[in-house]
Amino acid sequence: MKGIVLHWVANPKSSAMGNRLYFENLRTQSPDNPQVVYASAHFVVGISGDIVQCLPTDEMAYHVGAKSYKPEAITAFGHIPNNCTIDIELCHPEWNGKFTTQTLAAATELCATLCVQFDLDPISGIWTHHGITGKCCPKWFVDNPCDFEFFRNDVAADVERLRGNV
Repeated sequence: MKGIVLHWVANPKSSAMGNRLYFENLRTQSPDNPQVVYASAHFVVGISGDIVQCLPTDEMAYHVGAKSYKPEAITAFGHIPNNCTIDIELCHPEWNGKFTTQTLAAATELCATLCVQFDLDPISGIWTHHGITGKCCPKWFVDNPCDFEFFRNDVAADVERLRGNV
């Protein structure tokens, strides 16, 4: 794995399990349907901090497919970022996309664990969907980029703790 990509579920007040079921239900779509949706996730973090794993991390999730990618994303991940990134969907209570303290704490711990497991730098290895494709996702971090930097720094501190460097 080369990176972790954060998303928002864009469905206020929905649960981690509800979003997991949404992805699971996409499997029942008819491929003949012109409106077919291709989407999946590795993890969903709920409003209360619960974490649901949807796919094994060694399986590709369809979460950052696009017609074009930002040049820095192509440099980091090549032309198919889904092949080498782990997806984390974050639940939120309101349409502004602001995450709860519990969501952020669980996401921080999950990202730190994944950074250690896959030897990722938490500053350069954690991305937003927006950073790869330009999509407004996760909305809160797009609208509040300093909060995204705070998040990555919190993950970096947890990584140091997990690696025993603190």
